[in-house]
Amino acid sequence: MLIIVSDLHLWDGTMGVSVSEKTFSLFANRLRELAYQASWRAGGKYRPIETIDILLLGDILDPIQSTRWLEKKPGEAGYVRPWHDPDSSLFIAKVREITRAILANNQHAVKVFKRLVSGEAIYLPPGDKRGKPSFYDPERISPQVRIHYMIGNHDRFYYLPGPEYDAIRAEIIQALSLSNPPGPFPHGPEDESDLQEVFRRYRAIARHGDLHDHISYSPSLGRAGTSLGDIYSTEILVRFPLEIQRQLGESLPPRLIQGISRMTNVRPLMATPLFLLEQITRHGTDPAQVDEVKKIWNMVTEEFLELSILRTNELFSPHLRTPFRMLFGLSLRTSLPAVVTLSRWLRRYLSEEHISIARFANQEPAIQNGSADTVIYGHTHSHEVVALDKKAKDIYQSQQVYINTGTWATIYDYTKQPSAEQKTQPINLLTCVALYQNGERLGKRYENWWANFA
Repeated sequence: MLIIVSDLHLWDGTMGVSVSEKTFSLFANRLRELAYQASWRAGGKYRPIETIDILLLGDILDPIQSTRWLEKKPGEAGYVRPWHDPDSSLFIAKVREITRAILANNQHAVKVFKRLVSGEAIYLPPGDKRGKPSFYDPERISPQVRIHYMIGNHDRFYYLPGPEYDAIRAEIIQALSLSNPPGPFPHGPEDESDLQEVFRRYRAIARHGDLHDHISYSPSLGRAGTSLGDIYSTEILVRFPLEIQRQLGESLPPRLIQGISRMTNVRPLMATPLFLLEQITRHGTDPAQVDEVKKIWNMVTEEFLELSILRTNELFSPHLRTPFRMLFGLSLRTSLPAVVTLSRWLRRYLSEEHISIARFANQEPAIQNGSADTVIYGHTHSHEVVALDKKAKDIYQSQQVYINTGTWATIYDYTKQPSAEQKTQPINLLTCVALYQNGERLGKRYENWWANFA
C-alpha cells in the first residue's frame, strides 16, 4: 500500500494556523484501518500486508512563511531573505533555525510519524488457515513502514546541495523517521531511484505540481532557485500581518489581528483583498482604524514593488507581469473595496476560477508510454479526481486517472455568489490517497479519503 499526502504546511508557530494535533491522530487511525482493509486480497482472502510506503509530496515543512525572515531590515547586520544567496552562512543558518523551530512546534506530528515507522501505530491481526483474520490470537503484525519526502515550493530549501544542507536534512530525517538518504530531497521521481521503483510497482507517477505554476516556479531558475511566490509570501502575506501587530496591536480588536494573521491560508491569492476587507468589516473597525490599516498595506506594498529582484524577467512569465503590477500598483491609489473589485476581475482574466493542474497530467511521459495509470499532484490545495482517458465518460471507466492530494490546512476560498455578495469561507481539509498493488484491497487500484471539518 502506498499512501500519499501533501501540503501539510507545518509552520514554526510565528505565522498562520498550524495543523491540529487531532488531525495527525485521525490520520494514524485512518492508516490503521486502511492497512487492515488492504490486507483483504483479490479473491476474498485475508493476508496482512507486509509493507506500507508513505509519500510526503511536498510543502510538508514550510520554512518560507515565518516571521523569522523579517527580523532584520535591509541594511542591518544579519539581513537575509528566502531569495538571497543560498550558499551564504546567513542563509544556511536561517534555514536551519526555522527548520528546527518547525520540528519543535510540531512535536505531535513528529511523534505520530515515529510511531508509524516503529510499528506502534499500525498493528494487524494475523491470518488463519482459512484466510480470515484471527482476532483472538494475541499476536499482532506490524507492517514495515517507509516514509519518503519529496519537496515542493515552500520546502525547496531541502533540495539545495551541499554538506550544510545535508546536515539540516539529517535532522529532518531523524525527526520524521524518513527513509530518504541525506542528499537533496527529490523534487521529481527522476531525482531518486528508490522512488522510481516504488512508482513502478504501483504504476504511478507523482510530483508536487509546482512546476506548472509560474508564480511558484521559475523554469529558467529551476527548483533550486527562488520564485515570485517566495517573495510575495514573505513581503506581503507574512510581513503585512506582522506590521499590523507591531504598529496597531494595542488599538485593533484582537480578533481582527488574529484574522489578518490567517492571510497565508487564503486560496486563491486573488481572494486576499476580499478576505482582508471581510476581516475589517466583521470586527467593527471604525473608519480611522481602516485608514491606518490601509496605510500599512500601502507601505508594505510600496516596499515590495521596489525590491530589485522583481525587476528580473526570470521571475515573470509574459502573461503575469502586467496584471501583477496592475493589482499592486492600483492598490496603492484606491480604496480597499475597489481593490477587491479589481482582484475579482484579474481572477477571471487569469482564468483562476477553478484551481486545477489536471491538464498537465496527460503530458507525463509515463502516461504517454503506458507505464503508469495514475498521476498524483499536490500544490493547488484542491482535491480532485479526473479521468485521463479520452473515451472514458467518468473516473470509473478510466484506466488512467489524475488525482490531486489536496491539503491538510484550513483554507479560505470564494463562495459561489454574485460578485457583490461574494465572501470568503474557511474550509478545514484532510485528504490522502491510497494506491494498491498485488491484489490488495480486494484488487482495487486506488482510494481517496477526503474529510472536511465544519
